[in-house]
Amino acid sequence: MIIRQATGSDADQIAALLAKSFLEDTSVIRVSIENNPRYSLSNMFVIEDKSLGGGVLGCLRITPFEVYSRGEVMPMGGIAAVAVQPEARRRGIAETLMEDALRKMYEMEFPVSMLFPFKHRFYKKFGYAYVGNLAQYDLLTGDILNLPERSRVRAFVKADRNKVKRVLEQDIQLRGSFTPTRNDSFWDLVVFPKFKEAYIYDDGETKGYVVYELYKEPAPVPGAFGEPIINIKELVGLDAAAHRGLWGFIGSLGEQVSRVRYLAPTDYPLHLFLKEPRERDYRRLFFEYKSFSTVASGFMLRVINVPDALRRMKHSLDAQADFVIKINDGNLPQNSRPFNMHVHKGEVAVEETSRPVQFESDIEIFSQIYSGFLQPGDAVKYGFAAADPSILPKLDELFRAPSPFIYQFDIF
Repeated sequence: MIIRQATGSDADQIAALLAKSFLEDTSVIRVSIENNPRYSLSNMFVIEDKSLGGGVLGCLRITPFEVYSRGEVMPMGGIAAVAVQPEARRRGIAETLMEDALRKMYEMEFPVSMLFPFKHRFYKKFGYAYVGNLAQYDLLTGDILNLPERSRVRAFVKADRNKVKRVLEQDIQLRGSFTPTRNDSFWDLVVFPKFKEAYIYDDGETKGYVVYELYKEPAPVPGAFGEPIINIKELVGLDAAAHRGLWGFIGSLGEQVSRVRYLAPTDYPLHLFLKEPRERDYRRLFFEYKSFSTVASGFMLRVINVPDALRRMKHSLDAQADFVIKINDGNLPQNSRPFNMHVHKGEVAVEETSRPVQFESDIEIFSQIYSGFLQPGDAVKYGFAAADPSILPKLDELFRAPSPFIYQFDIF
């Protein structure tokens, strides 16, 4: 088998393969391959095997992203468009592509990689860890509080574009956790064309916005009317008043729309804006309980270069500290060495060491810890890591971070 970088002559075969694999329109995929603000054909890799008839048997894309992590911008390799021809499946082609992609990303100096999986279990074999818990809400507008700040919400106009960009940039600098940055082309070609229902919170300065889709669900019986629904695509607020105003505005639409869907970080306190914390069609398991949201699984993350990823961490530890960690990585054995982390004045210095190991886990568990999704203490408590108990409180403090989150417009 030969893996090579895609060329212009591969575009038709790649488009046809992706359309077949993901049940999309070939012409739409073809346009996206050639005119995308985040990647180009050169980011695609294809695999061929003359013994199987030649031609493109499979493909994979490594998209170069930048993401915010703990207030710092970090390079990230986004894996997507992993596809194999139907007649070539069950031959290890996707596995070969992924193993090659890990090596390439290490050489490209990506400290981490992320992806949206078709099956978590497939990517776990390559060290990717599930980190993207989301709360999926299905609410009644009548359950949202009538908040007076909604009077400061107005319709979005084209002149607001730079203000909206600034709001998102400030928000993800402060609270983003592996949240991708956006360049101007992505805003103009992908995001703003979907601002058909968009509203701004403005108290003299733009401090928040909400974008949603309005649609009707299919009617339950022929001749009936389908229920109108608001599907919130993006809601961003820089202060308390902005969040109160935007939710008050959504609640005020109850005369037209009775139902709201919203996908949010699990630590977003939506209950603060509700009269009644319940889902529209909750199932009462016991008299005392009713469902408020469901938990949805999202993206996966993998640390590609352990020492480089550690060096990129910023922290707020008051005192100087040293930790010796060892991360076992079967795909990238260069990570499987003991490293000393020297933490001082907001910086982390990392070097290989022969000192006794104080914390040890595999790459999947470490990737969850690095993302902030799992605390080192919990990994040890439940038997997925081993550690010197004396260092766990400081490790928990060092790796603490907001819930990893990617906005819907940024799904790749």
